[in-house]
Amino acid sequence: MKNERLKETNKHHYAGGIKRVTAGPGGEALLIIGSEKTALIDCGMAFCAEEMVKNVKEQLGNRPLDFVILTHTHYDHVGGLPYLRKEWPDLISCGAAYGKKVLEKESALNQIAALSGVAWKQYRHQEAEPAVLMEGMKIDWSIGEKEVIYLGDKELRIVETPGHTTCSISILLLPEQIFFPSETAGVYIGNGIIRTGMLKSCRQTIASIEKCSMITSKFIIGPHYGQVPDEDARQYWNLAMNAVNHSKNFILERKNRGASFEEILEEYTTEFWNDMVAREQPKEAFLLNAKHRIQNVLKEAGEV
Repeated sequence: MKNERLKETNKHHYAGGIKRVTAGPGGEALLIIGSEKTALIDCGMAFCAEEMVKNVKEQLGNRPLDFVILTHTHYDHVGGLPYLRKEWPDLISCGAAYGKKVLEKESALNQIAALSGVAWKQYRHQEAEPAVLMEGMKIDWSIGEKEVIYLGDKELRIVETPGHTTCSISILLLPEQIFFPSETAGVYIGNGIIRTGMLKSCRQTIASIEKCSMITSKFIIGPHYGQVPDEDARQYWNLAMNAVNHSKNFILERKNRGASFEEILEEYTTEFWNDMVAREQPKEAFLLNAKHRIQNVLKEAGEV
């Protein structure tokens, strides 16, 4: 128990002077301040975005926020972008080329707005329909494999890691060698446990995890978590692969015994939906992801 508390206490004590400016449940927002430029990795949900902007301003003082890097285009990672643009109109948003296309689709923007509204009601405990700001929800700079964002004495190197989404990217901060794996590698929740991030493709997820395992890093910052304890960082990629295989096998075993899609979804929800997940995302979002995950596992296995 003492070791568990120690891990939980230290997870937001980041190496390399990284500042946590997260203001609520959902995706983390992490600020990197270089000698010449500044960058924010992801920007959380819309319902707490104004508080997140205040946190960024407190850390930057009179300096502007130059870049925001979106690891993928899910609502809990991009919801704060329009609020950042209000404060810093010259801000450059960066993300994968596929993510840029996603945010140009009206259907995608509508889904982001809808899920942002659900989260707003849940976490703010309000019944009234929230006014979710969506103006400026776009990617300005398409960044791809091995591209570099220079901040002066620091640089951010991009690694394409599809699997959670097609637009998922991971980031290596140099010279500190701090790695920010995308949600494709899963979500570390402590004590040697990772929940799989596999969503769009199981095959792509496995390939991305294998790619990441070849990258030299001193620290790992897990999405939705924080700095991973050293002992688990050393086995992070094995934990990630085990999580993928557990989820895949869970789905295929039920399909092989004759369960329908609806029955698999029900059992999957019973197995993987819990209070910890509920703190990070509304059940509507969990179910949407679970449906895609099950469908894509079955499709790649030739079951649909």
